[in-house]
Amino acid sequence: MIRHTFRIAPSVGMKKERYIWESGVRDWDDFLASSSVCAVPDYRKRECDLAISKACELLDDGDAAGLNGLLPKSEQWRLFGEFREKAAYLDIETDGLERDSLVTVVTVHTDKDTVTLVQGRDLDAGAVADALEGASMLVTFNGSCFDLPVLRESFPTLDLGLPHLDLRFASRKVGYRGGLKNLEAEVGIARDEGIQGVDGLEAVRLWKRWCGRGDKDSLEKLTEYNRADTVNLKRVADTIYPRLVKEYAGYIW
Repeated sequence: MIRHTFRIAPSVGMKKERYIWESGVRDWDDFLASSSVCAVPDYRKRECDLAISKACELLDDGDAAGLNGLLPKSEQWRLFGEFREKAAYLDIETDGLERDSLVTVVTVHTDKDTVTLVQGRDLDAGAVADALEGASMLVTFNGSCFDLPVLRESFPTLDLGLPHLDLRFASRKVGYRGGLKNLEAEVGIARDEGIQGVDGLEAVRLWKRWCGRGDKDSLEKLTEYNRADTVNLKRVADTIYPRLVKEYAGYIW
């Protein structure tokens, strides 16, 4: 889908982009090959050509971060089609529900590995950075509102500037509502019996039982829950992305 967006070009918003698609100019090659484009003034065409040519170069170079710098935040989901093989799925747990809460568990899931880090054992900025090494984009659920701001608060030196697909908002574009567990159920994901019913509030309680009583079962349940949250993001993304493509296909084809 990244090759079909014109939101990277100067003064092209959602409405103008749809006019362009409906005129028969459907991708970057079409735009560059056209001497004039519907809804784009002639004096703007060269500026748009330069922006699109730059985007072509960035895509050929596999530069997800560079492309991300050209896109509005609401359009970052388009990068997933090109960079899904290098996506890192991330989820955190905390000792409270506020942004200044202590990060207790972080899991990063990629095609190569699943790494779970625990506060007081192996969780620090360097370990999270190592787990994210080689990733071209992040995938979270509500990460833009919670996970990433909390991580930045806890680990100011951690670079989280990767392109970001937030499935909370991406799923809303195609009609889903509710939290991650509801979304998992709608796409056919079943949780293991041992962590069914665990939510963010219970995750806080599990951490406090581990800290207060040294309850190893609570810590094991917490890390299992966090890993499931993270690993399941991949299946959710693989379901939501094609529906996003379908949602926009009516304008493009």
